[in-house]
Amino acid sequence: MSDTVDDWRALVAEVQKTQRKISAATGQIRSTPLREEVRKLAQAFFQELRLGLVGAGLDEEVEALTEIFGTLIRLSEAATTKPKYLKAFKAIRDISPEVVTRLEKDRGKSLKPELMITPEDEKIISTLQGLVPAADNRVSFRGPALELREALRETLDHLAPDKDVEAMDGYKQEPDRKGPTMKQKVRFIRSARGLSKSSGAVPEQTATTIDELVGTLTRSVYDMSSVATHVAKERKAVVRIKLYVVAVLHEMLEI
Repeated sequence: MSDTVDDWRALVAEVQKTQRKISAATGQIRSTPLREEVRKLAQAFFQELRLGLVGAGLDEEVEALTEIFGTLIRLSEAATTKPKYLKAFKAIRDISPEVVTRLEKDRGKSLKPELMITPEDEKIISTLQGLVPAADNRVSFRGPALELREALRETLDHLAPDKDVEAMDGYKQEPDRKGPTMKQKVRFIRSARGLSKSSGAVPEQTATTIDELVGTLTRSVYDMSSVATHVAKERKAVVRIKLYVVAVLHEMLEI
């Protein structure tokens, strides 16, 4: 939870920097770099923070922020008057104290589940320590990451079989892939339910992000010279993957 509140504060700080630049401008905001800066702020919210806030139970705040950052993306697509930007930035500032307060209240809650170690587990651990001494005290979150991805993949495979996805209009197999991606399966499921394409960008991109995060985690090199840092990064990545998987499953299973 602390990661989420720190990330939110960092985003708000960037929002304030961009706001000052826009306040100093005259007339319509035509500068391509400045508009791109606004777009990146919105992308940071949707790609890095939105699901974390949902996982923290801030449903009302997320709904409001989704609308605000969506507005910023629309404004950045063309030359727009300064007051429209400033109105959106003010809305973010107004809602920020509530977001921080809610997140701070949850600080310190453990995300680490209790581990039940059976006598059989202890025998396996003891045997492995004798066979592979280097494995002693070696903590890794890669296994949970893979399990989370596979749980999502199996659900999508059940709801969107490969043959059905490949038969949908506009399907095109992506390079270096043997079948449909999770993103394409999410699109198929939403289409089969008659949901609008415009509202599908977030769940589709989230499915892709899960694949990328797990791939990066499993390809990373284990560095024994910085075990604490490495494990902390792995844990943070898996917590984020879990939030993403839960969000996609929530929508795909219509819970």
